[in-house]
Amino acid sequence: MFSHVHFAAAAAWLLLAIIGLAWTMACALTAAKMEKEGFAFRKGFVAVLLLSPLAGLIAIFIARILRPGRPLAHTVSRG
Repeated sequence: MFSHVHFAAAAAWLLLAIIGLAWTMACALTAAKMEKEGFAFRKGFVAVLLLSPLAGLIAIFIARILRPGRPLAHTVSRG
């Protein structure tokens, strides 16, 4: 490493890279959950990446509320 680069600066850049990777992973997990709820993965990932994973979780919650429930024929067991 160069002598003029301070150790704290290198540590700060490494920390920012780790935080960015963690943010991207949280966004990908939230987008995967959104895909199961009917959103496209790419649109969900971009939206969550720009806003926050919390906004994606709120969108999933709203989608579950607005989605109609299963018909009674599927809930009744025949036995």
